[in-house]
Amino acid sequence: MHYLSQRSASTAMLRETLERRAKRRLGVARLEDEARQLIEQTVADLAGLGLVDDARFAEVRATTLAGRGLSKRHIAQRLQMKGIGADAVATTAAAGVDDLAQAKRTIERKRLGSFRRGGSTPETRQKDLAALARAGFSYAVATAALKAAETE
Repeated sequence: MHYLSQRSASTAMLRETLERRAKRRLGVARLEDEARQLIEQTVADLAGLGLVDDARFAEVRATTLAGRGLSKRHIAQRLQMKGIGADAVATTAAAGVDDLAQAKRTIERKRLGSFRRGGSTPETRQKDLAALARAGFSYAVATAALKAAETE
């Protein structure tokens, strides 16, 4: 309960935390089946009470990541790392996220392209494309966003 009072979590995150704490408290490297069953029952009970909700967690987390200017692909990957199922990721990450607008936001936030001090040069263009690729944007989206940033 203390863990959930401090932060929102997915069922997978809660399960991992409970397993890690049980291993540490019991001083073992591997939990017995009885302990695993207790953990699964606890996770199910908390999910039944609505204290753990993967869909709500995915929606809030996707909104937060979209605010940072991350791509759909990057948002989906981050949600999957948090233990959200593929079907929930597909519906949540795709809702309302435009990759071109996100790429423009990333360009402005990281001061790439025409926002770079001294302007854009052919040498810095490759660096900007690499930064956008690392953020999860395709080459087509990255080049279109850089062109749009130059014209604005």
